[in-house]
Amino acid sequence: MARLKSLAERDVYCCSICLDQLREPVTIPCGHSYCLGCIRDYWSNDRRFFSCPQCRKIFTLRPALEKNTVLAELIENTEAAANRQPDPDPDPDPDPDSDPCSAGPGEVGCDICTLVKMRAIKTCLVCMVSYCEEHVLSHYQVAGLKRHKLVEPTTELQDNICPRHDEVMRIYCRRDRVSICNLCAVDEHRGHETITAEAERLERQKDLIGHQRVVQARIQKVEEDVVVLQEEIDSINHSANVALRDIDELFAEMIRPLESQRADIKEKIRTKEKVAVSRLHDLQRNLEQENSVMRRSIDDLDALFQSHSDIHFLKECPQDLFLKKYTGLPPRGPDPMQYLKNVTLALAKMRNKLKEFVKDEAPPVSRAVAEVDVLPSQQAEPKSRSDFLQYSCELSFDPKTKTKFLTLSEDDRKVMSEGNKKVKFVGSRAVRPKKNRAGKQSPLVWAVEQCLSKESLTGRQYWEVSWTTRYVSIAMGYKDSSWNDQGADDKSWALIVCPTAVEFKHNDVITLLPGPHPSRVGVYLDYRAGTLRFYCSNTMTLLHKVQTIFTQPLFAGVTLDAQSGATAEFCYPRLA
Repeated sequence: MARLKSLAERDVYCCSICLDQLREPVTIPCGHSYCLGCIRDYWSNDRRFFSCPQCRKIFTLRPALEKNTVLAELIENTEAAANRQPDPDPDPDPDPDSDPCSAGPGEVGCDICTLVKMRAIKTCLVCMVSYCEEHVLSHYQVAGLKRHKLVEPTTELQDNICPRHDEVMRIYCRRDRVSICNLCAVDEHRGHETITAEAERLERQKDLIGHQRVVQARIQKVEEDVVVLQEEIDSINHSANVALRDIDELFAEMIRPLESQRADIKEKIRTKEKVAVSRLHDLQRNLEQENSVMRRSIDDLDALFQSHSDIHFLKECPQDLFLKKYTGLPPRGPDPMQYLKNVTLALAKMRNKLKEFVKDEAPPVSRAVAEVDVLPSQQAEPKSRSDFLQYSCELSFDPKTKTKFLTLSEDDRKVMSEGNKKVKFVGSRAVRPKKNRAGKQSPLVWAVEQCLSKESLTGRQYWEVSWTTRYVSIAMGYKDSSWNDQGADDKSWALIVCPTAVEFKHNDVITLLPGPHPSRVGVYLDYRAGTLRFYCSNTMTLLHKVQTIFTQPLFAGVTLDAQSGATAEFCYPRLA
């Protein structure tokens, strides 16, 4: 297509649908002109209404298309003039890299440029076209285009087109919370509360600006708190390092006398050893020398007996034969090993006393360490149900911990007893008969099933337990607690609800609790403060309170009787 020389002429001779020079221009009743093929394609979809792509005027009946003879002649004349006067500096094969204004990778290109796509500087939300610096001038010079809205270049123009009617969406439906076009507004969104997208954006921006200010203030507050926490962390690290250094020095001072005594005892033992061994070595040396002399005497006598000359034998034969009497080993003193055994026994007694001392004195030190709260809680203790609900947590049962006759719900928050055939019920109590070796039946005991929580608990937590059973035990304990009999050791705490009483059990001590008979129990844990409380959740009446020092993460456990149909459930408490 030949390029037009005048921007004004280009705007007049261009079709606003294809954005190219008019081909077979036709005019519709509102006065705007388009390519014959473009307007036919635009109206080819099944439409109830036919509108002008520029002024959006709606025609109930499809208008007749009449050829615009004036425009057709002008276009022909302009093309002929352009063919007679070619561009003095033609560039049939332009190099995009040679022009710094050309659109590069990732940049928005001008939709009007044909040979070299120049970098777009504006996008028109009415024309739905991006323009370079040259082609955007018409929007500043032509009166009809000055009303168009220009924005920064964007490639998201298709998001502004209605996928159903292929129209620009300039309206927002507040009822359905979607952007729509004019045809949507008079069709499927008829009667809905609508507003222009621009006005809706302004309202949303006001809300977002207010929210942004709140977030910025929150960010500033959080940053200040982070600085405070970092100061606390630095202080804790410094204090811990000082305490560790002092502990090392104190233990070194406690160990130093033991080390000194150990060195002294070892030195004395070595001295005793040297004296005893030296004496025995001297005696051993003397005996060896005496034995050597006697052996030489025997050898001399043997040689003399071998002589064949009587004269030589008589000459060499000793005249005085004397043999010193052998008295054997001297009497031995006390056994040195017995001395060493006495030292070992004395040290063993000392070790046992030291163990007893450490056993008695170490727990207070450990408790003193556990009682240190490096970051005291600034939150007040909850009083009302709404206060407790701030610490609500969701618990679920661990399938690995359930006993044989229990089944779990799909979300693992409810346990159900299938019923143990070996269990019989006497009155309101579920009991399991047992027989001793003689075949006689033992006293009746509770027959129960149990399961533990999957989650471990620390910090501040609140949850509730509901049940449909005659007997239920709601317990807290460490992982290594005696869960088969909740509350039987010092590592678990259990609230027991029986048909006739409410009891609390810890370390095998049962306490009868006065007050209401609960149908649902709320449990509140403040791990750091060492507080465990049981409430009647309907009225938030305190049933029992435990004050201790927790040293391990806690787990929740529920025990219910083995009667078929008995259930217990971890409830996530909410306000009614």
